[in-house]
Amino acid sequence: MKCNVLLYALTAIASASAAGNDATAESFASSSAAPNQHEAKDASSCSDDQACSDDISSGPYYCVDTSINSEYEILTNQDCFHDTPAHKSIGDFVIPIVPPGQKKNIITPILWRDTSSTVDNNNHGGKIVSQYAFQITLPPNLVPALLNYTSELGIIDKFRQFTTSSPIPHATTTTTDDDDNNHTGQFHTFGKHRWYAQRPAQKWDSNMHWISPADETTHEEYLRVLFEEGGFGDILGEIGEALELDGLVAYHLTFLAVSSSNSGGGYTHHDTTATGGRVYNVIIPLLLEDDVDPELILVDDVSG
Repeated sequence: MKCNVLLYALTAIASASAAGNDATAESFASSSAAPNQHEAKDASSCSDDQACSDDISSGPYYCVDTSINSEYEILTNQDCFHDTPAHKSIGDFVIPIVPPGQKKNIITPILWRDTSSTVDNNNHGGKIVSQYAFQITLPPNLVPALLNYTSELGIIDKFRQFTTSSPIPHATTTTTDDDDNNHTGQFHTFGKHRWYAQRPAQKWDSNMHWISPADETTHEEYLRVLFEEGGFGDILGEIGEALELDGLVAYHLTFLAVSSSNSGGGYTHHDTTATGGRVYNVIIPLLLEDDVDPELILVDDVSG
């Protein structure tokens, strides 16, 4: 039976200098991997060995370096590309398809889709959504490696319990509901390693839970799966160069699951603020629900 829990892996990375200067108090930006895809079996619209020739001519054509993006500075010099064809596209964001023979960018800005063919008075087709939000092409082994890891350890089964019959209780303190840090948590052992499970404050009205390494040994094991089994390190060099970072450090790793949220988009959470693009969350979709609206919501830098 298919589970309707949405499962993500999240890696918080920062430039070495930012991480050494209390990065958790600095900026938030989201690097989204394939933000509109369901059931993350394939990390990109086309793999490196696929020509995708059937799709090239039918999808709308976008260029990042246009007047609508004149105020943006990062990654505006990339080659133009086609979007996923309309009959396959989901959501509001462009998913680049690269023609055969053209080098695929590992990291690209997230652009609004052109909605001029619909009744929409706020069309910003081709505009960059956010200065510090990007989509990345995942290594082919990364999602399978993370799914296998979480399945073997029992983390996926624990998330099913957390989001259905056995959620972590909300905090019973006098702390105001406006306190985003009013989390509650439990220690758990999966395999040989120690993990810490948490859920957010009650004001979020969500069954979201996340499970993170509780000690250095578990943190290193998570990194091993990311790099040795998943090949995550294969793309970090190009990402770092594109974002003009001298070095990268992963200062927080977690798995996150949610199947219900009633906040209606009323709250926007920031892990860090005002770092000038030196700290990023890499969100890797692992299990997504079929036949639903896109699960990733981004706020435009300009229009909100």
